[in-house]
Amino acid sequence: MPEINKSQAIRDYYKLNPKAKTSEVVDALAKKAITVTTGLVANVKSTHNKRQAAKRAAKGRAAVAKSTDKRPEISKTQAVKDFYKKNPKASNQEAVDALAKEGITISTNYISNIKSNRKKRRKVVKAAVAKGEIGITEIKAALTYIKDVGSVSAAKQALAAAEEIRKIV
Repeated sequence: MPEINKSQAIRDYYKLNPKAKTSEVVDALAKKAITVTTGLVANVKSTHNKRQAAKRAAKGRAAVAKSTDKRPEISKTQAVKDFYKKNPKASNQEAVDALAKEGITISTNYISNIKSNRKKRRKVVKAAVAKGEIGITEIKAALTYIKDVGSVSAAKQALAAAEEIRKIV
């Protein structure tokens, strides 16, 4: 009688019954006169699961790589900002037409939102500078600091701690 590959028998059983429990596999193979331990079944199943996970991860990486290939070199928002640096008096429709020639499809509403947010930021900066409390250099430094620590609340906590330390020293 030829030697039976027990691991292959376990894999074959799992192909037919992927949701089978370890004890079910041991019992089913025992009925076919193949003696396997629960440890061997668990080991074969674990190895199979690791291989399947590696295949899924490879597919996921391939999908991410494929999606990043489609990304433009410059974002639409940055393209709009660059256009208005060169053409500050241009209308929204002129921006749409000019960007369309560069292969960037964008709506006039999207451009309006970008311009509106830009105006809001400028108003806040101008108001702070007008009060004489701080200058543009300090505002830029604060924005850089917020990016470094991750959020405004983290920046506030760090500044409060620094203030406490300053009082002690």
